[in-house]
Amino acid sequence: MKIIQSGFKANNDYTIHFESSLLWEAALGIAAITNTSLSGTLEHIDKMWDNPENGFSDQLQRSLKIVHERNTWKALLQLLHHSNAHSLADWSEEIKQLSATTLREQCLPYIGSSFEETRKEAASGDKHSIAKLQEITADNPFFPDYIAFIAQTDSQFLKEHLLSVMTDWFQEVIKPREEGLQDMLARDTVDKKRKLETMEKLDFMRWITHSPSFKPDESIHTILFIPHYYYRPWTITADLPGTKVFYYPVHANSIDPENRYNPDTMLVRKYKALGDAMRLHLLKRLNEGEQTLQQLAEQMPAAKSTLHHHLKMLKSAGLIDSNKQVYYVNKQSIAPLDSELYHFLKE
Repeated sequence: MKIIQSGFKANNDYTIHFESSLLWEAALGIAAITNTSLSGTLEHIDKMWDNPENGFSDQLQRSLKIVHERNTWKALLQLLHHSNAHSLADWSEEIKQLSATTLREQCLPYIGSSFEETRKEAASGDKHSIAKLQEITADNPFFPDYIAFIAQTDSQFLKEHLLSVMTDWFQEVIKPREEGLQDMLARDTVDKKRKLETMEKLDFMRWITHSPSFKPDESIHTILFIPHYYYRPWTITADLPGTKVFYYPVHANSIDPENRYNPDTMLVRKYKALGDAMRLHLLKRLNEGEQTLQQLAEQMPAAKSTLHHHLKMLKSAGLIDSNKQVYYVNKQSIAPLDSELYHFLKE
């Protein structure tokens, strides 16, 4: 499972919270379908935003194009973190009432307490502050362009875009299965809270994120877990003041609680990723030492595009990870494979 930007507090004096709602599910579904790099890896989305057979209205299609180009799914998530709304109508009314500066400030990403003043100045249109935020986030694949767009675009256009894409997504995707999605998210939250009562917090954290090597971060005192369905099997993280957010995939048992023969998605993905000679070849090479895609291409008789596809499959299964274009084996994910299969068979 892919996890981006992780951090946690070493001591047990942090607080764990859970939130679930169709608002979160909508925003994360919009994020998933517009992230074309995940095409073919998402469990519950077959056709991405740019597929003419996805069945979306022309208006939603146009809105998703903007989301894809400008990464405004991030703005939706940011705004939800500042919201107390429990319904689309309430959330929409909140957005309509925001001033231009407040809208931008809430949409801009939190990148650390020492840069909060810079973020606020950027929201007010200060060009030096905008450039500073872009410089600080230069290593992020989309933050610099996203920051420029949020800070400089017409606020009324931004509002109308965000309201339109959420409203249309609700109508065309969420509403047809609203009750089932709501029950699924609530069920998973209850199950996770019950699990937390039986585990140490850090162990629970590592279990829920499928990240046995998770490292603590002393700046964090609160962890927020938000379950999702349409972004399965991926986990996304975000940073808020003093808080690490994990948008995590609901467990297979939460989707179909009556079927005890339904394996967890990560177990399936691991064995599926291993069931290919090329991927086993890549895994063995990376087990010998981290390498870039270029280095792998120089050693193997395959095109970069082919290798990248196989690396993506291994990465989506949590068997490998990457940092700045360098790939390496996630040995903590491979080690428990036998026991994971054993526990599934015995459940």
